[in-house]
Amino acid sequence: MKIIVAGTGTLGFYVAKKLSEERHDVVMVGDDEEALRRAQDAIDVGAVVGKGSTPSVLLDAGLRSADILVAVTGNDETNIVACLIAETVAARIVRVARIHDPAYLGAKGIIDKSSLSVDLVISPEEEVAHAVAALADTPGATDVLEFADGRVKAVGVDVGVDSPMIGKPIKDLTRRAGEKLLVAGVYRGEIVSAPSGDIRLMAGDTLFLVADRPSVRRALTRLGKRWTRTRNVIIAGGGWEGVAIARRLSAAGVHTKIIERDPTVCDEISTLLDDTLVLNGDGMDERLLVDEGVQRAEMFVAALGNETDNIFAALLAKRHGARRVAALVDTPEYMPFASTVGVDIVLSPLLSALNPILQFARPGQIVAVRTLRQNLVEGIEFVAVKGAGIVGLPLALLHMPHGSLVGALVRNDEVIIPDSATVVAAGDRVVLFARPALIPRLQRLLAPG
Repeated sequence: MKIIVAGTGTLGFYVAKKLSEERHDVVMVGDDEEALRRAQDAIDVGAVVGKGSTPSVLLDAGLRSADILVAVTGNDETNIVACLIAETVAARIVRVARIHDPAYLGAKGIIDKSSLSVDLVISPEEEVAHAVAALADTPGATDVLEFADGRVKAVGVDVGVDSPMIGKPIKDLTRRAGEKLLVAGVYRGEIVSAPSGDIRLMAGDTLFLVADRPSVRRALTRLGKRWTRTRNVIIAGGGWEGVAIARRLSAAGVHTKIIERDPTVCDEISTLLDDTLVLNGDGMDERLLVDEGVQRAEMFVAALGNETDNIFAALLAKRHGARRVAALVDTPEYMPFASTVGVDIVLSPLLSALNPILQFARPGQIVAVRTLRQNLVEGIEFVAVKGAGIVGLPLALLHMPHGSLVGALVRNDEVIIPDSATVVAAGDRVVLFARPALIPRLQRLLAPG
């Protein structure tokens, strides 16, 4: 496919990088010549200098023959205008826009998506808010991905030093009669896909489980996790991300506090969030955190706008008793470090916003693309179509590369956790997991031909 990426910021770079790695013809557009030069030095992309909402610039980038336009500049209006131009010049092009302002988003948005001439609105803030809400709904998990409208979950869970499963084989976790549960991998310095049931669990392991919701709950309980409702969450930071997270949690009935340094921002977000307590203060102020009950919080989310501050604030909250702490981190090199030093949950707003774009750039009927543990594992939900490589053969005969597996099927509203004899039928919704490097080799399974 030919894809134009308008925007040279962090998100634009990672969108272009990912699409280029998947062998698409990518052209980046932006008015920052130095950023374009750095991108061309690092990845295989073309470049056109100019504003992404200027018709002549987009035409120079090949708009008339492009398959997808991804407008991810830091300006909502620029992204909307770029999509409007694309609709006028190339009616069949897929138009994707990054939108910050909540006035454009959701049920309360004043302009709907069709009026914006946009096929897909991506919002890093809304993506990370959705992720936090899913984590709040799954106590004890470090990662939660949802597929098939929430009927299938992929959950990461750490094996604690006091887990009753330490020293026991994985098959003891999955052999319950009628259990819809698959251990898709173990993170122990590396990803072990489709691990043997005889592998014995060790403290510090992270298991990746695929299951329906009731089976997830039972598995986490057997691993020693407390399944207690998330009732109190403290958010450090009242920026776009903090507001989106608070809005999502409050709607789910979670008591939420935001701590924000800027009093003017506090006043602004107080008018936006009727059900959230907004406090003026420093989210890294140890005394303030204790006074506001961080020791009783089921979750603490650091969204201060600075990655280093987020990691520090999360560790400070954990030290004072917060049950789970999350930090927003967008630099890939920082993510493993944050996990290693003790942050329970590491979330990347920008990288999570990349995932929805991929469903338009992949063959077949892709429903969703999600990533686990800093992009180490990718989950793809798609509809199996007649003639696709995955249809009609037992999974054991598909010869899928090591590091990939089918995690679940949904057939007529029934969730099926497959085994080697399972046969995928046309019309099934399939959830497939793989290391990102393997995705090009798996394309034959998704589409006919």
